[in-house]
Amino acid sequence: MTVLFTSNFMKRVLIILISFNFTIASFSADKGKPATSKKKLTDKPKWENTRNYKIIKPKSYDSKRKYAFILSLHGFTSDGPGQEKFFPLADLAEKHGFLYCFPSGLGRSWNATDVCCDFLKTHDDSKYLRGLILWALKEYSIDKKKVYVTGLSNGGFMSYRMAQDHSDLITAIVPIAGVGFKKWPKQPRNPVSVLHIHGTKDNVIKWDGGWIIGRQYPSAKENFENWRKFNKCDKAVDASKVKIDLAKGVPSKETTITRYKNKDDTVTTELWQVTGGGHVTPPTKEARERIIKWMLAQSK
Repeated sequence: MTVLFTSNFMKRVLIILISFNFTIASFSADKGKPATSKKKLTDKPKWENTRNYKIIKPKSYDSKRKYAFILSLHGFTSDGPGQEKFFPLADLAEKHGFLYCFPSGLGRSWNATDVCCDFLKTHDDSKYLRGLILWALKEYSIDKKKVYVTGLSNGGFMSYRMAQDHSDLITAIVPIAGVGFKKWPKQPRNPVSVLHIHGTKDNVIKWDGGWIIGRQYPSAKENFENWRKFNKCDKAVDASKVKIDLAKGVPSKETTITRYKNKDDTVTTELWQVTGGGHVTPPTKEARERIIKWMLAQSK
């Protein structure tokens, strides 16, 4: 079996190993639950060593009404602030009225799958993020039918993991340049709407699938088909006329849509193919708003 590596990936592995200067004890102390204290975050938190997160409310927040909640997950070697720069939500939260959170994973990663990026096998990010969402539901006025997860790369992998493990809690996911298992250990108990966004020129998590450290991940289309079947979305919806200018730096409206619905039109499984798009391709402002509108249209 041939194992394929990219030089960029190996550099990232070295970076993350170097950054792992905290002890195994610090991981062992993690029980998969968010800190419930209301201690104010410092201006320069130690993102690598602690589970910091920020939950942001719109300025017009009113505890008497219900809001959607978006969990946005960073990629490998990044952190919460990095994800906030990649996929800013402040202006859209004010416009559309939702709460959001940019948590940071231990070691700047999420142990989503065997491929990406469960290297230390010492903590449970799925359990932790579920606890964070449940804590947010308790502390804020959030609509339980409108809980969403999105993420870039490793965060995209983690979005799929959350949909598999917590389909009772997650309404929809929007993974960007991240897939799930090649062979899923189990299916989600409940349908979870999916909007998968992937560039055809992605040289890290490749459009056609590939290998990382001897383990295989599926192609974007294979991954999409798996979730279309999980969600029982058998009804094709013609979206061939819809073209989106999603990727900054890629000319024209390069993104095309493949869309399926379930028989009741209550669940959507959708693929946005970004022709010519790479791995870290920040969406345009218009594309970000389109993504948010797609999320908010999904409900349990």
